[in-house]
Amino acid sequence: MKILSVLLLLLCSLPAFAKKPIRVVDVGVMGLASHDLFQWNTATRENEENGRFDLSTIFDYADGTRIHQGGNPKNSSNAAVYSITQNLVSFYTGKKAALLMSRTVTEEQAHIIARQQTVAFFMGMVKESYERFTNARFPDYALAQSVTDDEQGVMRALHDILPGKIQVNRNLTREVFEVTDYRLAMTQLSPTEMMKTVKFYDGQYDEEYLHVVVPGFPDPTIINLQAIDQGFIAEQTNYNLDDMLAELKFYGQFPFFGNLVHFTSFGYHLENLFAKGICNKYVDGSPNTWNTVAVECY
Repeated sequence: MKILSVLLLLLCSLPAFAKKPIRVVDVGVMGLASHDLFQWNTATRENEENGRFDLSTIFDYADGTRIHQGGNPKNSSNAAVYSITQNLVSFYTGKKAALLMSRTVTEEQAHIIARQQTVAFFMGMVKESYERFTNARFPDYALAQSVTDDEQGVMRALHDILPGKIQVNRNLTREVFEVTDYRLAMTQLSPTEMMKTVKFYDGQYDEEYLHVVVPGFPDPTIINLQAIDQGFIAEQTNYNLDDMLAELKFYGQFPFFGNLVHFTSFGYHLENLFAKGICNKYVDGSPNTWNTVAVECY
């Protein structure tokens, strides 16, 4: 009888332990988060971003002249990231307009306050998406160090999760949307479309990412995202992409229990990365004034 009771208790508890599904919105949020932390210069082999959540990828790109276009063109590289970027731009624009209408602040003050509010809003989104991506709690501490190539390598390995296609609703019909099609990159997805689930970790890049067409003159270029990631990880880290994908596949086969941070040999880098991202100080010790979330930074 006791055994039966224990079994029933376990069965009832399983849904609470089940890994949460990853959604298109999470792909967009984590993609933009990566852009805010990393900007890899292939010539100098250096990261040109500051490794902190301040949405510099939107607000500081090209000296702030492209805010309404989403800043860095990378933020328009696919519909999921583009949709999150435009939602944040709209949030910022609305907050700034409301402040200016109050006639109590200057244009510059309105920008500062609205950007701080937008960063805080984005960090809330990052927390939710991180926890669905990893099935682990978001770090409740912050690290003052600089981000590392190992951490960027782990984010690249998570391209495993990227969907090659998603279903969208257009003109009262359901259509298959190819995420890597550059002609569709600047497509604003609806809230319903953003909440669609994507395949869980399976250790494979979707076929569409193995031959991404990049427009160019006189001819377009075809790139293999997996090969690019493999090269970066081999050259800049002590990891191997094939081994990382094998671990992700193994992790993805368990619907219950475990989180990516502790289940894989490289997952701890994710926790460190996001703990650095939320730090309210830059590496040189200067304050990240855009981050108003109070977390101790060591």
